[in-house]
Amino acid sequence: MTTTEALLIGRRHRLALTMVGGFAALVALSLAVAVVAERADISTAAALTDRLVPLLVFYAPAPIAAVGGYARCGGPACLAVGVVPAAVFAALVVVGTVVGVPGVGAGDSPIGGVTWAFAAVGLSGAFVGYCAGVTVALLTDLVGFGSDDEGSDDDGAE
Repeated sequence: MTTTEALLIGRRHRLALTMVGGFAALVALSLAVAVVAERADISTAAALTDRLVPLLVFYAPAPIAAVGGYARCGGPACLAVGVVPAAVFAALVVVGTVVGVPGVGAGDSPIGGVTWAFAAVGLSGAFVGYCAGVTVALLTDLVGFGSDDEGSDDDGAE
């Protein structure tokens, strides 16, 4: 696989799935803990999640996508990292509404707008991170530090 194909489409599919799935699990866990801590009135956990959730939702997609771009996970996987916070937030709202968690998914709440805002911020950060990772990968290939010919595809194909 050429360098361009590896960077755009990706050749490390297991790593890409692990990257996206692991980040989704981490965001889901932190949002669930935030809701439980708020409902149970646990001030220490609420204070921790008040700092952790914005870090994961707004700032984490860019460096994760940069690492994915450098590791040749492909553009679709790296951009999916940016959509993960919005998708997890929307799923949490739907589950909270169905289960009947008070204060989640109320009638006139701006859930749709917040979800789209999370998606826009995460996707733009992931795009910038992916571009940075691809740039570093190309530069390291150019100077001979990293090579596209090293190793084989983790799916068994050469």
